[in-house]
Amino acid sequence: MDTLTLLICLFPIVFMFHDFEEIIFFKIWINKNNAYLRERFPRLSKRFLPRFESLSTSGFALAVAEEFVLLSFITYGSIYLDNYYLWIAAFMAFSIHLIMHVVQWIILRKYVPVIITSLISLPYCIYLFVRILETNMFQVFELVLWTFVGLLIMGINLLFVHKLGEKLDTWIKDNQ
Repeated sequence: MDTLTLLICLFPIVFMFHDFEEIIFFKIWINKNNAYLRERFPRLSKRFLPRFESLSTSGFALAVAEEFVLLSFITYGSIYLDNYYLWIAAFMAFSIHLIMHVVQWIILRKYVPVIITSLISLPYCIYLFVRILETNMFQVFELVLWTFVGLLIMGINLLFVHKLGEKLDTWIKDNQ
């Protein structure tokens, strides 16, 4: 296995490493910082906070598990088929996702339950991106196109997995 393939294989592991921090600390952080977020960002918090507040840690973990399984299929399927278009879409969406977390941290000027693993994971993403550019696997147009495809798929999947998490929460409440 060459170095680039090994780096690509590590992608689902890096994803989970990042999301473990979010799973473990997100609910606690939201509960603790609810008032601060509502005061500092009234319009955004009015739209997004209720969704995050209502989602349990179990529901959130289920959402992450679905993303992990999907990402793993995309990664290892891409290696098997030697076709990396869908993989680069997922990788670029994840990399932008990490950058967005860094921006959140800068704007909030306080710990957010994704920043430590975002800062640790970003060098991997940057290094892998540079290696991909060096190999000429993709033309610039393809990178831009598949980045937008990845962001679109990520957005649609986020809506789906949050609904999935909400359904799990309802099922747990109904069966207690």
